[in-house]
Amino acid sequence: MRLRSWPLWVCVVAAASGPWFGIVREPQWSRVTWVPFHGSEDTPRDMAVNFLMFVPFGWSFVKTRRRAAILQSICAAGAVSAAAEIPQLFYRLRDPSATDIVMAICGAGAGSLASQAFHRRYARGAARGREACDGCRQE
Repeated sequence: MRLRSWPLWVCVVAAASGPWFGIVREPQWSRVTWVPFHGSEDTPRDMAVNFLMFVPFGWSFVKTRRRAAILQSICAAGAVSAAAEIPQLFYRLRDPSATDIVMAICGAGAGSLASQAFHRRYARGAARGREACDGCRQE
């Protein structure tokens, strides 16, 4: 049985997405970076954090070994990331960025692919172990 902790990661992303103070009434559209990788706040550290924060999300989101599951994980990560970026329009200390959404999608995709590869390998290893054990019982 595989642990489904992706709802927990939605909460982690929500908690990490805001300073939860310095809120303004009007959205700050001028602070939005619409084109990925072109904002002054798009540092390698920020990109790595967004990527790594969504790897566990993608890992735990995948339920099957089908490619559609990876696409579903990527779409869900994009939606969660966009939902986290939208409130940042109202935080003085945060800048909404398309880079954050792109890195979240990449992180979830990487986590999904890694999960499928791990579980595929684990299933093959378990099958070999059963075959070896069956051979022992026949003797």
